[in-house]
Amino acid sequence: MSNTPDLGTCCVCAGTDRARNIVMLDRHASVPGTGWGCVVCGLPPDGAIYVCCDACLENEVRPREVIRGYPSDKQREPIENLSAERFEHDMAKHPGEV
Repeated sequence: MSNTPDLGTCCVCAGTDRARNIVMLDRHASVPGTGWGCVVCGLPPDGAIYVCCDACLENEVRPREVIRGYPSDKQREPIENLSAERFEHDMAKHPGEV
């Protein structure tokens, strides 16, 4: 039995082989409140994410799809559906970080 949650298919290659990596994007998620956020700079959990297998992560392949909703829901949508508006940390609130 694995401790790795089942996140569905890889958003890059669509393979089912261990899509266990959750990657944050600098764009807004389609469903607010279901992505990444930051308690340090006060970002709400509205950042888009995708999941991918180890091979796609290691090879830095760009995703074709992103998560729609929560990763455990295993819903996907084309990355082109995301707003072009940036979603980024407020680095002024992250002292000592580059």
